Amino acid sequence: MNFALTFVCQAGELEIKSLLLALSLKRHLVGDYECIAAIPQPPSQWGTVSPTTLQLFQTLGIRTVPITNPIHNNYPIGHKIACLGITTTAKKLIFLDSDLLCLRSFPLSFPAPFSAKPADLATFTYDLIAWQRMYQLFKLEFPRWRTLSSVTGELMIPYFNAGMIVIDNHLNFAEIWADSCRQIDADPNIPNKRPWLDQFGLSMTLLRLNINHFALDERFNFPAHLKPLPSQLPFLVHYHCPTVIRREFPLLQLVRELIQNYPQLTELLASEARYAPLLQPWQLKPRKSWRSRWMPRHSRPTVTAKLPLPEVLITGIPRSGTSYLCRLLHSLQDCVVINEPVPVHAPLIKDYYPWEVAIYYRNMRRDILEGLPIENKIEAGQVIEDTKIIDQRSHYHPQVTCPDFLLATKNTLAYLARIPHLRRVMPTALQVACVRHPLDTVASWKSSFPHLQRAQVQQFPVGHPTDPLLSRWQQQRLAEIETNTCEAVKRALLWRYLAEYVLMNESGMLLIRYEDLVTEPAQLLKRILAKLPHAPAYCPLLPILPSTVRQQRMVLNIEDYQAVTDICGESALALGYDLTQFV
Repeated sequence: MNFALTFVCQAGELEIKSLLLALSLKRHLVGDYECIAAIPQPPSQWGTVSPTTLQLFQTLGIRTVPITNPIHNNYPIGHKIACLGITTTAKKLIFLDSDLLCLRSFPLSFPAPFSAKPADLATFTYDLIAWQRMYQLFKLEFPRWRTLSSVTGELMIPYFNAGMIVIDNHLNFAEIWADSCRQIDADPNIPNKRPWLDQFGLSMTLLRLNINHFALDERFNFPAHLKPLPSQLPFLVHYHCPTVIRREFPLLQLVRELIQNYPQLTELLASEARYAPLLQPWQLKPRKSWRSRWMPRHSRPTVTAKLPLPEVLITGIPRSGTSYLCRLLHSLQDCVVINEPVPVHAPLIKDYYPWEVAIYYRNMRRDILEGLPIENKIEAGQVIEDTKIIDQRSHYHPQVTCPDFLLATKNTLAYLARIPHLRRVMPTALQVACVRHPLDTVASWKSSFPHLQRAQVQQFPVGHPTDPLLSRWQQQRLAEIETNTCEAVKRALLWRYLAEYVLMNESGMLLIRYEDLVTEPAQLLKRILAKLPHAPAYCPLLPILPSTVRQQRMVLNIEDYQAVTDICGESALALGYDLTQFV
């Protein structure tokens, strides 16, 4: 036998996880392998696995083996080390965390004696002194080579995620790993060891055994708790908790298929409060247009959803109709638009790769489908059109007819400052940028929020002059605005800066002029839908009627006109605004 896959099965929630893992492996994996469920002993400490689970293991041909914790009973993670010490004739051992699911078959071929994915995050590795103490403890030379964390891309000391490990059998790996962990755990000079003790010990074990390693990519251990699933599904998904299953359609679909094939799962899932919601259907509504005509029966939704999901990021120059666009999109059936969601700010401020924004989209979709209230800038069921007049949030229940409804969010300055970063974490989302004639934009700014009235760029939470995630060019442009003393010039410089940045990124987004949006709203909404994969059909719940272009140039003075024509002319022309025709 070539391979043995082993995992921990412990009474309680871990029992459900291990059973779902085993069923998913048997569903997808092919080749010469055996599966081994390691059951912690004694039952008085770790509980007794249910007869239902044991019977399913027997039916599936999964061997069960008792194990004891080689570290300490107060460190349950240590059970995984015992899994790699199980006796088997297989040439290679593969340990899998119980909270993994197999989405598709993967090649059982690993070129090195040890294979694993680098850690998701650098976590402990910033403290080089602590690492040096560990290497000194084992009399090992401090390594010169480095690896990259898979989620944040940080350069770090060799440090691997222990959720999926492949080793050559007969290396005495489990014994050395356990010994490494025990020595680290007993050393008072090494701080903050738990819960990462197993991963620290893993790094030391590789060097103590002096074996080569191979760094696996994320397909073999995808961190779904930190990143949404890509359209090209990974082999193994590390979901950690059932709320992640509920927000990722391929995982939820797999679990529901397993439940259908193995009805015994129903009772087990229902017995755990966190897993019981996996049995509940989505809160979908029948389709209905604003003309009160029911959609044909064949158009009614199923509980499947295609990837990539239709997602939109709305940004642009402030006061260019972004909230109006939100209102229009929100009035279409199966379109939910959230105006300036609060949770996106923190990741946009601190993270070069703002994965939490992408996760926010999946969480919102899950909550909407489960009928939970969500927060939005909304009044009488419609997104607030002008946040200068009304700028308040409230909770409500959006109603959708299908799981792959269009989900959009809007933020002007923050999203605009992070266009490349957002593309990295949401590559299939449509970025929409709204622009407006510079004179009308500046006029609106003069009677709007203080940071726009005075172009106070230093007060921008994201995209301020010293923002370390901005390019040097952006920082220079913002410094020019910050140091200028004339407010008319500052506003013109700000409009030019934002317009230039939109133009620099135009190839990857849909550009919408405010003037076209208000006079041809239906056509522009159809353009947006046409740009999205698997977008819902154009079906207004309210009439979509043209409006008139609003202007308030009476608030502009001669300085404003002069500043705009002197500074904004080239960028305005590139966006379709000829200042010689409008001034």
